Amino acid sequence: EISTHSCAPILTQPAYEISSDELDESGLRPLDDVSLYRYLTADRLIDGSFDVEASYKRLLDALRFRKQHRCDNIVKNIATDTTPPTTTKCQRLRVGIWTGVDYHHRPVVFERLGEFFSSGNATKVSEEDWIESYLYFLEHHFRKMRESAMTSNQPVDRIVYYADFQGVVSSIMNRKIWKVIPLLKSLVKTVECHYPEIVSHITLFNVPRIASAAYKVVRAFLDPVTAEKIELYPGVPLERFRELIGDDVIPVEYGGRNEVDYPHTATD
Repeated sequence: EISTHSCAPILTQPAYEISSDELDESGLRPLDDVSLYRYLTADRLIDGSFDVEASYKRLLDALRFRKQHRCDNIVKNIATDTTPPTTTKCQRLRVGIWTGVDYHHRPVVFERLGEFFSSGNATKVSEEDWIESYLYFLEHHFRKMRESAMTSNQPVDRIVYYADFQGVVSSIMNRKIWKVIPLLKSLVKTVECHYPEIVSHITLFNVPRIASAAYKVVRAFLDPVTAEKIELYPGVPLERFRELIGDDVIPVEYGGRNEVDYPHTATD
């Protein structure tokens, strides 16, 4: 049986040999080496060695989480382009898109995070709806990695993430940002910890100086390994973008040539 997280380029299509209903409460299932290595890397010690016991616990927690949240059903829905209405609504309220791949074939995500902070959208759906939407977003990463691996005939096990903080100032002035931070903290604690080591680089741009206090709050509850991957820029660092991705991947509004549909955050 093949894990739905496998990104081996020999796969021509995802193989769904396990359903959530077939798993016992532990969620135990076959796993590929790529997935196992991700969990080992997430708990690597300062001296470079692995904390096997911590990684094993993280993995068991993740498998139970996948069972409880029926993540294999989400993977199947993604394969058939089936999205629940509440998740579709969340995707309009918090906009993130895939724009292509970087020079190492890793999928590239751009998100309008500043607009989400200032929109007040965090409270427009339930936390459970946000969790389900975020699971669809994360599981999409694996589909994109698999597709890129098959196209490039190279192993792909990471994505590259860019967050536009344009609009975050108004969220600080109207204090809506402080309603978003508890949601982000919950998503990190409840969901993101079960998807370790899937991001290679994180770039936050259009970050004003006034946002530094809010960023310190967010960074405090991020996984330390993840936090170390974050770069901040006050404007649009086009030349830094170009070090990792081509102009055909960078959206037009940031100086690239990609005319991908990149809607602004809904406020209704």
